[in-house]
Amino acid sequence: MEAFIKVVDLGSMTSAAKVLNVAQPALSQHIASLEADFKCKLLDRSARGVKPTEAGRILYRYAKSIQRQIEEARRTILDSKPELTGNVTIGLAPLSSAALLATPLLMQVRERYPGIVPHIYDSSGVMLSEMMLKGSMDMAVLYGDRPVTGLDYKPLMREYFYLVVPRSMYSEQMPPEEVSATEVAQFDLLLPYRESFLRQTVERVCAEVGLRPRIVAEIHSQSTLSSAIAAGVGAAVLPISIAKELPNVDELCIRRINAPSASQQMSLCISDSAALSDAAFAVYKILLEIIVKTWGPFDVYPGSATIAAGAPISPVDGPKDEP
Repeated sequence: MEAFIKVVDLGSMTSAAKVLNVAQPALSQHIASLEADFKCKLLDRSARGVKPTEAGRILYRYAKSIQRQIEEARRTILDSKPELTGNVTIGLAPLSSAALLATPLLMQVRERYPGIVPHIYDSSGVMLSEMMLKGSMDMAVLYGDRPVTGLDYKPLMREYFYLVVPRSMYSEQMPPEEVSATEVAQFDLLLPYRESFLRQTVERVCAEVGLRPRIVAEIHSQSTLSSAIAAGVGAAVLPISIAKELPNVDELCIRRINAPSASQQMSLCISDSAALSDAAFAVYKILLEIIVKTWGPFDVYPGSATIAAGAPISPVDGPKDEP
């Protein structure tokens, strides 16, 4: 399994053999044994390298989950400690309300499970989904609710977007409480890169009125974005939760965008095939508690009872059987 994972990660039998410090014929035999065991082809080989087949992608997700559990078991045994230990990877969509979950999550995990080391990623939603599919991330709070094979999306809440403009960019007359899509397209905008859901939302809002956003810079970092807005470089589009966190909020005009597409569904994403480790499940429960406390109750599944803060969740069956 370790050999198979390395071949898929590197996309090359030769490179994987070097990293694993084994002869390439021996590595090929490992893969051949796996394919014989599963009675199907797992890798496609070509002059450009090696790629997993559909069966190979499924095995890869399970193999990564198994690898993480073995590493955690080894660490727990070596530490000889009764408490939960291990690494847990959480994705939080940047420039979204999800980003505000990071600090309380870190504090709660540190307080309850000091042996667990959380890894927090704030990449774009597309990248977070890819990491989830590859088995290298345990859970993510991100934009989107479209079903993806291998992933389960639990709708949390709908996030609405606001135009954030330095007062210096307006005339003396104060703007109304809402702005139209046409007005958004008239500003120099500071937006994240094209792959982000926020950027796609702004482009869609403008397209609905036959316009294109006037993007003057692509900025992914919240701190850089704050500085650029304060310097009057341009305006931004953000959820209200992030806009209110900007250090110069008193010098900004924050107006809701009045357009049908000016919002995105926020969801909690986990794998629908690989079970969470004990450490990951403990973090998952803490994350649910914080979400409920911050955003209010939500239905984990259509027709299911509403999660309440502190509600018990069965540790045997994992997160698919919450009350």
